[in-house]
Amino acid sequence: MRLLLAGIVATVLLAVGGEAVRRVAGDDGGNAPADLARRLAWERLIREQDMIFFQRRIERDPTGALDLIRLGSLYLQRFSESGEEADLVSAEAAARRSLANRAQRNEAAWQLLTAALIGQHRFVEARTAAEALATLDPENAGFRATLGEVLLELGEYERADSLFRPLLPRRYEAALTPRYARWLELRGKVGEARRLLEAARDDAFQHADAIPVQQLAWYELRLGELALRYGATAEARRRLDRGLTLVPDDWRLLAARARLALATRNFNLAVALGDSSLARHLDPATLAAVGDAWLARGDTTVAEDYYRAMEAATRAPRGGFHRAWYLALLDHGRRIPEILAAVQTDLESRKDVYGYDLLAWALFKSGRRAEAGQAMAAALAWGSEDPQLLAHAAAIEAAR
Repeated sequence: MRLLLAGIVATVLLAVGGEAVRRVAGDDGGNAPADLARRLAWERLIREQDMIFFQRRIERDPTGALDLIRLGSLYLQRFSESGEEADLVSAEAAARRSLANRAQRNEAAWQLLTAALIGQHRFVEARTAAEALATLDPENAGFRATLGEVLLELGEYERADSLFRPLLPRRYEAALTPRYARWLELRGKVGEARRLLEAARDDAFQHADAIPVQQLAWYELRLGELALRYGATAEARRRLDRGLTLVPDDWRLLAARARLALATRNFNLAVALGDSSLARHLDPATLAAVGDAWLARGDTTVAEDYYRAMEAATRAPRGGFHRAWYLALLDHGRRIPEILAAVQTDLESRKDVYGYDLLAWALFKSGRRAEAGQAMAAALAWGSEDPQLLAHAAAIEAAR
């Protein structure tokens, strides 16, 4: 599968990938300002050296708990850049070993385990870990927000509401803001979510010297993706380009910027940015976006190569249920019966709005329009304003 992808994009990467990043990141050759570039490189070097340091300490004393937590946290940090689920698996293993070594008063291990399971989309197991964490300190706002985050993913909205509502006075705390904003967004309060994230972003930049560059770029990514999802393309471009100025090789920022280029019909840039992202992390949704750009350019053969690579990538061994991949497959008419069955199985334990939306879309693609309408009604029942849901609802209603 990787050989297939390599055959598709290798020459494109060499020719235009770097130029694409230069065009969106600024006139400085695609690099962040010199001080930020040096700082980012230094942070990455220190992280890798710290990982080696803690690995050796654990080898000398495998019975400890704290070093395992530190190592697992470093794996989580690296995953935020690499996107490789092997780092999540390693973080999970470190957390479980730490808990095995010290079962009592080990909240940090439960936090690490919950984060690693969320990253793998194993939300049922993450709920168990998050509940154990919240039980250790019921008054801890961060622990409650973490549990609320998992409950949102599982569609347990009433219970999540009961956790998030009391956090209103503390919503500007850095550990709470992203989770609280996600709750607001799902509850149809997108403007409030955006303003909260902007305030957190501004506060982070006021203390930029104490915050990793990758984390600063994350705020721009989150705000850029939010703007892109709701059609604010100028705002999305501003946010994503700022993020790429901070971290020019961030695969998520490159992929989001490619989707923006596709949405604004800049197909050449979409291909170049998408390929630059794929060179760093093989993401099926990005393969689909680049394929769409090639199709818009009139090259059906290359587009089909990307779609085939997308199918191959989604068959690779992964952690949990990845809805963005299945949505990309449905949008391109691929493996519809298989995906419908997988979605129905997933909904047995994860009854959230996006699960019902995906079910509705799979039923629609299967020609079962009446059932698709029923599933879509369930997706819209909680008041989400996500344009994806509204577009699917409109398509299903028009067909009915």
